Amino acid sequence: MNSQIALIAACGTHPGQIRTVNQDSVLALVRERDLGVAIGLFIVADGMGGHQAGEVASRLAVDTIKDNLDWMLTQNDAGATILSPSPDSTEDKPVSNDYMKERLQLAVEDANRVIYEYAKEHPDDAGNLGCTVTCAMVYGNKAFIANVGDSRAYRWRQGKVTRLTEDHSYVWHLVSEGYIGEEEIFDHPQRNVVTRALGNQPQVKVDVAHRKLKLGDRLLLCSDGMWEMIRDPYEIASILEIKPLEKAVNQLIDTANGYGGYDNIGIVVVELQSKD
Repeated sequence: MNSQIALIAACGTHPGQIRTVNQDSVLALVRERDLGVAIGLFIVADGMGGHQAGEVASRLAVDTIKDNLDWMLTQNDAGATILSPSPDSTEDKPVSNDYMKERLQLAVEDANRVIYEYAKEHPDDAGNLGCTVTCAMVYGNKAFIANVGDSRAYRWRQGKVTRLTEDHSYVWHLVSEGYIGEEEIFDHPQRNVVTRALGNQPQVKVDVAHRKLKLGDRLLLCSDGMWEMIRDPYEIASILEIKPLEKAVNQLIDTANGYGGYDNIGIVVVELQSKD
């Protein structure tokens, strides 16, 4: 089946209606179809910190994760094993779920290291430098998803959206423990407190999972500037039905801004298609 799959993607960011600096960074990379199995790398990072430090942190996160993983998108299946970063390797490694999850986890951990070291080297500029991140490596019909913080991943399938990540935030902890209902997080006075972020500590715990996809599925990665504004999953689902993907991304941004646009907005949308 993997040889019959193609990926398309679109992404966008917007500062929102309140903030003057956009601290969200996004990335959508899709492997050229003639190189072999469909592979894509997709990232949304939401920066935080003073003196534009969040903008620096989110860009460092995206660049570091990309530097760790984009070799998978440039190799040709006919000339090298996809899972060997060395062009001289002849070892035929299987494409295992554990391997892909490990590579993604290590890439996010490396991003944490880079941001943390930047903060130590630039104490006057860094402030409380950090960012959240949600990223996905799609290999054929499998999505490997990593997240730290409260940026989210959703799957759209046949008109319905399913959330694929859990927030690392104080309010989501309260929801998980049964102290408040999910609908109460939007009005809680500590709704912006994240319990995990890249760059705050030398090490960070990364949640990594994988999901099987079907033809026609769409993945949505987004910062809290989108999901805190568009709170109805049915509305998100209806927008994700829009074609082409670029129009869906723009509509999500416009809708989030229409509900107030209180934060920066970062969005990536990916679709699994049948290869023509």
